[in-house]
Parts: sequence; C-alpha cells; structure tokens
Amino acid sequence: MWREHRDGAIRGWASIGLRAAVVATATVALMATRADAVVGEGEGGMDRIAKLQAEYAADPAAKRARAYHFGSQGPRDVFSNHTSHSNRLVPVYLFGRKADLKSVMGEQSRYRKADEVKTIYGFLPKNTVNPLAEYADQSDLYRVQKDAIARGVKHLFIVWFDGMDWPTTQAAAIAKTGKVYNEGKGSGLVFQDYDAGGAAQFGYVVTSPTHDKNEPDLDRQTVVIPSNSLGGGYDAEIAGPNPWTLGPLGPKAPGYIKGSSTNADDRAGIKSVGRVRHAYTDSSQSAAEMISGVKSYNNGLNVTDDGRLVSTLFHELQGKGWKVGTVTSVPFDHASPAAMYAQNVHRDDYQDLARAMLGLPGILQKARQAPLHPGLDVVIGCGFGIESHDQRRGMSAQGENWKPGNLYLADDDLTKIDVRNGGRYIVVHTEKGTDGGEALLTGARNASKGSARLFGFFGREGLDHLPYRTADGRYDPVASLGRGGKPGPAEHYTRAELREQPTLAEMTDAALTVLADDPARPFALFIEAGDVDFALHANNLDNAIGAVYSGEEAVQKVIRWVETHSNWDDSMLLVSADHGHYLVIDDPQTLAGQ
Repeated sequence: MWREHRDGAIRGWASIGLRAAVVATATVALMATRADAVVGEGEGGMDRIAKLQAEYAADPAAKRARAYHFGSQGPRDVFSNHTSHSNRLVPVYLFGRKADLKSVMGEQSRYRKADEVKTIYGFLPKNTVNPLAEYADQSDLYRVQKDAIARGVKHLFIVWFDGMDWPTTQAAAIAKTGKVYNEGKGSGLVFQDYDAGGAAQFGYVVTSPTHDKNEPDLDRQTVVIPSNSLGGGYDAEIAGPNPWTLGPLGPKAPGYIKGSSTNADDRAGIKSVGRVRHAYTDSSQSAAEMISGVKSYNNGLNVTDDGRLVSTLFHELQGKGWKVGTVTSVPFDHASPAAMYAQNVHRDDYQDLARAMLGLPGILQKARQAPLHPGLDVVIGCGFGIESHDQRRGMSAQGENWKPGNLYLADDDLTKIDVRNGGRYIVVHTEKGTDGGEALLTGARNASKGSARLFGFFGREGLDHLPYRTADGRYDPVASLGRGGKPGPAEHYTRAELREQPTLAEMTDAALTVLADDPARPFALFIEAGDVDFALHANNLDNAIGAVYSGEEAVQKVIRWVETHSNWDDSMLLVSADHGHYLVIDDPQTLAGQ
C-alpha cells in the first residue's frame, strides 16, 4: 500500500484518544484510495472533480454554466480571466489554550481606527478604515504567537496552505464529505472539526502588502519603491466583512479583488462605485509579516520599504535556545519557508536564500555586513534536479554571485553543509530506486542520534514540487490552464517516481524526529502545503483540493504529536494561508456530487 496509508493513519490514531480518532475517521477513508498509488487511469477512472476539471480546461473560452470558475467574469462566462492572487480575507484556525485570536479581532481590530491602519501600512490607504471590522491583519498573527510563547508555549507549529482562501477550503470540504455549507468556519476537514479539547479558535485576516512594485538591487541589497506602485489596503464595502460575504458594492465591482491584475471592465466597475484598487499580496511578503509583524512590499523577505532588515520570530526563538525548522512541498527556499528565516530584497535570489537558511555567509554579509544567523535545524523541501542552464537568467534573478548548476542551491554549498565534509547537516535527497520517505526518516533518526541537523532535498528534473495527490488520492492529474489561458498538459508520475518522493506528512514526521529529540528543549516548526498555490495558479481545482488534503494529513501528524507527547497548554498550532486566489464556486451541489 501507499506509504501514508501503510504508515498507520488508523494504527497511530488509535493510541491518542477518542477526540483525535473521531477527527481522523473521514480522512482515513479518503487516504485508503491511495493504495498502490494508481496513476494514469484515464478518463474512465476519474472522480467527479477530475472530470469537471478536465472538461472545463479543455474548452476554457466557452461561455457556459460551470460548477466553478476563476476570476471576476461571473457565472455562465469563460472559465478563467485570472490566474493570480486576490485581495480576499483568508481564514485562520488556531489551537492552544495560551493563544488568543480574539485579542486582535472584533473590538480589538486595528482596522477600526485610522491611526492604527496607518501604523500597519505606513500610510493611510483609502477606503480601508472600517469601524465595524471583525477581521485582523496578518501581521497581528506575529503578536498572537509571541504572546502565547510569553505565556508558556514550548512547541509552536505553523501549517501554511499557500494560496488557500475560504472558497478553496470550502471546495475541499464539500468534495470530501458531499455536504454543502455556505458560511462560517465550515466542517469536513480536520482543522475545521478538531476542537483541541476546547482550545480551537477561528478567525480571518487581511493579507494586503504595503506596495506591489519594487526596484531591488540584489548585489547591493537595496530597494526602491517606485512612484507608480499600487498601495495596499482592504475595502470591506467591496470585498466583504468576512470571507464568505461580499460587501454591498461587491456585485458592481468584482474586479477589485484582482488588485493590480484588473482589466478595463474591472477598473470601470471599481470607478463606478467610487472606490480605488488595492494591491494583493505575494507569498514572500505575506509569510514574512506573519512571522515578523512587519508589513512590507511584495517580493521582499523581511526587508522594509526603506531597506531595513527585519528579524523574525524564528530568529528570536533560536536566540533563546529553541530549535527551528521548515518543511514544504515546493522548493525548500521558496517564498514562504524562506520568509521564516531569510532576509533579502527579492524572493528569487534563491542561492542566497539557501545560504541564509543553512547558516552560510551570503550576499547580506558581503554587501551590508549583516550578522550571520546560525541556520535552521531542519530544512526539508524540493528543488533537487532543477538546473539553471541559462546563465543570464540566473544572473538577473540572483545577482552576480549566482553559480551555474542547481537553481535553488549552489553545488559547492550543498557540499559544505554535508556532515561527511565537516558540515552540520545530514543530507538526504532524491535517489532513483530509493523510497524517499523511508530514506528521509532514516536520515532524521541518524541526525537525532548524532546531534546533527537535517537537510532533505527532493523533487526531480521537471518537477519542483511534490507530486499532486489529486482530489481522489490517486496522483493522476488532469489538464490545467497554461500561459495565455490555454489548456496545458497534465503532469504524469510513474510508480517509481512516486516512491522516490516523500509526502508532506512524512516530511513532517522526519522534522519532528529531529526537533523533538530533546524533550526539555522547545522548538518551532513551519510546514507548508505550497502546491495549493501552484495548482490554483494553473486554475486546477482537482490538484488544489488534493494539495489541501496533503496539508491536512500534515496537520494530523502535528495533532498526533501534541496529544502523544505534549498538550494544548504547552503547544500551539496556527493553520492559515498567505493569500487567496479567485476561485468562485457557482454550483456547490455539483462539487458535492448531488
């Protein structure tokens, strides 16, 4: 059977108590479809979500009724007019008795007062102050985490579903349970249903940045915000007071949610109601503000609009003796995991981001004489086998110190960090014919025994993320939309390729093996289901739902660990996202199979 099913979803949950076992039941049934990881079944073997996705992607220009679409065009129109992020509120699911989401929401929302909004953005965005705001700002989550740690939390978990807004969560829950809901927290997914012994909380936050455009100098590590940059903000009169309700002006200005990506019709709609556009966030800025408390410009990583370097919560905790680690289903130094630890004027300076995450000197030390942080204790993700063959592309994206070879990690840096060469990390990477999950866990056990760190490097040529598990768990993607909104080819994986890659849940187990090896030492772990975002950029709901389920299984691993080794007084789990996309569910009954 496929690893995660074999790994003991039933066996493991039986030992941790009734509450968690009840939550696990629905997911266990879903995971059972993964036996032997059947791939490439063809249309006859598709589940209903795959069939809908294949049908819609095959003829995206047709104006017709669909169960869902992407963009501002409304129902009975083309399939998509938007393949990027949106300025929607994103949900927050919080677990832990010492964490208090109410401290930043409702009457405590900073969006209720003009001076507080100005503090958030550095200026006062138009149409953003809302005396009735219930939502918080994403940067407020930093304070929630710090306050919980000050009250005694010793184990901090962040599970980050990149790109997962409320409609994506709704679609995943409906597809899983066959039950429709249209408002509120919803139910059907583990992080919606699990109550953590009464310590579960729910809320939602604004994710908008300070600005969308920037002019970085990667070699000097400086940045300028140009005058034509679109500023951030959030207009509840259009986008709504909560994630499931449009504001009163929303039906006339649906293009507002698209921010800088608006077309002429979108802009006309916004103008007709007398409002302005606001920038939507990118992943790097969004994750950085969650972990640092400082809102900034898109594409930067813990660098302010005026170029100051910002320390993160991971830096602070490590300085107090905590272990810290990151796990992701996409490149290990992609925007969100890099934001936990790296500082850089641009998110695409990958080889320098890798150096920062792994404790090696990089461009910041050369250009700005910045102090060198010691590096993360665990770094696991993808990017293995992705080569940057075009020197000009590498130079422009990563600066003059870019080295040919792997796009994400310079070959000599990989050699330096390896314990076999005097480095601090046990390195595990994709190997043909080797079970990736088993190899990673073995590496984690060896790291724990030898007081070493762990670096897991997975993927393969042409695949910079873990394989999409798809909504039915069969790892058989159908077509997405490619560039220009045209149908693109579906990814295909052989059984051998699937075996060679770990799952996000297995990555989580390996990280915990290293981080939790000393019961007296606190730790923080960031886990990202980054392929949710990759799937939604391609307007592929089947892949996105499967990626949500992969992240859900990582949440289960965290819950299992807390209930087995800790409790919800000493531990805190934050489940959220960096931004939304523009998925619109027109017919939830069809998604439910009704």
